[in-house]
Amino acid sequence: MSSLIATTPQLPSGMGPLQRTPMAERSRPREILGVVMQRLWPALAVGAAVVAVIMVILLTMPRTYVATGSLVIEPSRVNLASSSEPPQSGLPPDTSAIDTQVEVLKSPALAQRVVERLKLYDDPEFSSGLAATPAGATPSRRVLAAVTQNVLRDLRVKRDGLTYVVEVGFASRSPAKAELLANTYMDSYLRQQLDQKIAEVSKANRELNSQVAPLREAAESTAAQVAQYKLDHGLFSAEGATMAEQEVTTLNQQIAQAKADAAGQQARLDAAMQQVRQGSGGADVSAAVNSETIMRLRQNEADASEKLAQLTTQFKPAYPQVQRAQAQLNDIRAAIQAELNRILSSVRAESQAATQRENSLLASLGAAQGGLVANGQAEVGLVALQQRADAAKQVYQAYLDRAKDVAAEGSLQQPDALIDSQAGLPLKPASPNMRLGAALAVLLGLMASACTIFITELWDRRLRSRTDVEEWLGVPFAGVVPLVQVKPGPGRRRDQLVADELLTNRYSGFAESFRNLQAFLTFRSPRPEAKLLGITSSLPREGKTITALSLARSLALAGSRVLIIDCDLRRRGLSKIIGHGSAGLVEVICGKAKLEEALVRDNPSGAWVLPTTSADQAPHDLFSDRRVDRLFHDLGPHFDHIILELPPVLGLADARVLAAKADRVLYVIQWNRTPTRAAQSGLDVLHELGADVAGVILTQVNAKQQARYGYCDSSDYFSYFKEYYLPAGGR
Repeated sequence: MSSLIATTPQLPSGMGPLQRTPMAERSRPREILGVVMQRLWPALAVGAAVVAVIMVILLTMPRTYVATGSLVIEPSRVNLASSSEPPQSGLPPDTSAIDTQVEVLKSPALAQRVVERLKLYDDPEFSSGLAATPAGATPSRRVLAAVTQNVLRDLRVKRDGLTYVVEVGFASRSPAKAELLANTYMDSYLRQQLDQKIAEVSKANRELNSQVAPLREAAESTAAQVAQYKLDHGLFSAEGATMAEQEVTTLNQQIAQAKADAAGQQARLDAAMQQVRQGSGGADVSAAVNSETIMRLRQNEADASEKLAQLTTQFKPAYPQVQRAQAQLNDIRAAIQAELNRILSSVRAESQAATQRENSLLASLGAAQGGLVANGQAEVGLVALQQRADAAKQVYQAYLDRAKDVAAEGSLQQPDALIDSQAGLPLKPASPNMRLGAALAVLLGLMASACTIFITELWDRRLRSRTDVEEWLGVPFAGVVPLVQVKPGPGRRRDQLVADELLTNRYSGFAESFRNLQAFLTFRSPRPEAKLLGITSSLPREGKTITALSLARSLALAGSRVLIIDCDLRRRGLSKIIGHGSAGLVEVICGKAKLEEALVRDNPSGAWVLPTTSADQAPHDLFSDRRVDRLFHDLGPHFDHIILELPPVLGLADARVLAAKADRVLYVIQWNRTPTRAAQSGLDVLHELGADVAGVILTQVNAKQQARYGYCDSSDYFSYFKEYYLPAGGR
């Protein structure tokens, strides 16, 4: 369960509520008044006139903020794409290059680049008095030139002594705009340098590419002529030799092999014929010995001989089986002889073939040697063509390599400067010089300003700002609620219209003030379990009802479960705005009605309201009853935040009783109306009761006047944020 009052860092030990300085100790008005009253009106008139004139002039002068950054100029060119070019370092001894870059920073071309980049022709600060440019349209040259001159007027460029550092500043009425323009100016300068370098590289690349194409065609043409010449004259070579040379070499190798083969085959044939002549019949020829057919037939012959030998031992030669075995043996021997004859014929044929191959290769060698002589004569003409082709290829390759280097260099370009420090957000205006103006005002109207200070600030104090609240009341400042200008309509009172402002205009300054109040209360609580928040004031009609209701609605719209209780039994302002039924707070406390019957839902926000129907039936000292404590205790688990809208603390005891019961108390003071002493008295009562005062909020603040009365707190800068909010009370 969330809590309205979240934990915050604890104050250092020994620190309690902010201490206020007693008025008597600071000014001793009775003693000073006696001296001042003698010359009151002349001193007041002179002093007020002098101070008013000087301060009005200073306050109405537009505040100018100057944001300043710095650049380091490094006019060095480094080709990062080329490994052969050493990187350059250091700066040239002639610093005129730095002065040149300073003038470039002041150039209208760079200023126009910034104008177009940020569309400053749509900014009233630079285009005031010029014809408005329609949305999305390009401004005219006259408007662009005028805005550029206005930008140059606010530009501050200065070289830092004799160094290479250049300070770039920009003056504007807005601190954020001054910072943006200064940084954009430096970035645009670097981009302009980089764009110029890239443009130069692109131009060089285009020129090189335009020259590379003809050179490529020339190289290809000369290479084609060389190839055609080689084709026409048979000069194509492989591994450093022409085709004719390779053919002669190959033929020599083949002839040598052919001669060896022919000699071998002839030797085999001679050996075989010698064996035949010796009567072996060719059986001992090596080819016959190794022949599987011969070996198989020899085996068959042996088997047949063995069979015939067995038969002859048993039978006579004329016996049929003997004759068949003899015939089979004769057939096998005939087959063996036929196979031997075939083998001898094959050896003779191979020898003849080897001899014929040798003769053929010798003939081819003669023809190849004739072609080799012709190639030698043709190579004389090839030399000139090859030289032209090599020259064209080298020129083309050189241009191609340079084009690649230039293309790579385009992506590696760097500006000749770097940002040394970005422009920061200026915290104080450069002009007008408020200190000097204040000193002049004090010097010219010392006596009058002293009287004005004593009379207006000490004699009749009104609370207008954070300084007033924290110094004179000694409590934290919770914020301001701007005045809402509404016109009551038929059936709608002014307080109802003001209460609905947060719902109907959620982006107004009025709605934002309660979101700020919500954040303040969230970070001001020492106890996360604290839920009960009382809202009271010192006097009636200070805006506590509207404050309580608007805070409850803001919390409910943020997703919290909120209950607001109307504890002002006499005025019942909250109940009149929200409405009520037959039962209310009094009936619930007295047990005459259930809580569910009395609760009223604020439908636009989702908050719950416990109204007060009437105080006529309320018991004496109702809020001192223990049933009130039990009611608050029972409500705790069901709601994240419980807000008590209390009566004024100075006039009614109910406010004091309930303030003591609440976990925290928010004190409401009407801006520039509630007397300081009344607020001090009310806070003194709360402190005496032991109430924990979370802070003081100023209500019904006139924003324009508060900006003047703010005295260097956040309200002094209201005019800078008016564009963030819709007008209060706007519909």
